Amino acid sequence: MGRTPLDTPARQQEVFAAVLHVFADVGYARFNMDLVASRARASKASLYQRWPSKARLIVDALKANMPVLAQPDEGSFAEDVRAIMRSWGEPMPFDLAGIFLGLLEGSRQDADLVRLREEHIDRTYTEPLRVAVDRAKARGELPRDLDAEFLLTALVSTFVLRSAEHDVVGGIVDGLLRPLIG
Repeated sequence: MGRTPLDTPARQQEVFAAVLHVFADVGYARFNMDLVASRARASKASLYQRWPSKARLIVDALKANMPVLAQPDEGSFAEDVRAIMRSWGEPMPFDLAGIFLGLLEGSRQDADLVRLREEHIDRTYTEPLRVAVDRAKARGELPRDLDAEFLLTALVSTFVLRSAEHDVVGGIVDGLLRPLIG
């Protein structure tokens, strides 16, 4: 009996799950098509035929498993950030910290990964924060001359680095953001 083609949605999801598990386990440098092929019970040639680079395969797997991200309007910047970050942390069947660390590692080594990550992953995650910052500036909660990119980097970095903590979102919003914005 033949294998199910990689272009069927169910089979692709199996492959993407294998990709994210392997990526979280071994990081970017040690990630390779052999490991994915073994875990996904697929041929390495089939993987390369569809995804010519590990950067493309990883980003496609991330896109296929992107959580539904919130775009709240809770009336305050702190509560908007809380809702947005909670949507980031929706339960995933993958090691989110391992994936984030793999992306950071790979981004130091592979310009293609940086480009794909920025284009397909970063913007998706940060766009709701950009909207919340703009609304907060319009309401007078944040100074108009605040560097939004710096603030977004600080929020995202703190979330990534502390994502293993029980209530990382509460810590960021109540322990960092509220005291800063008053």
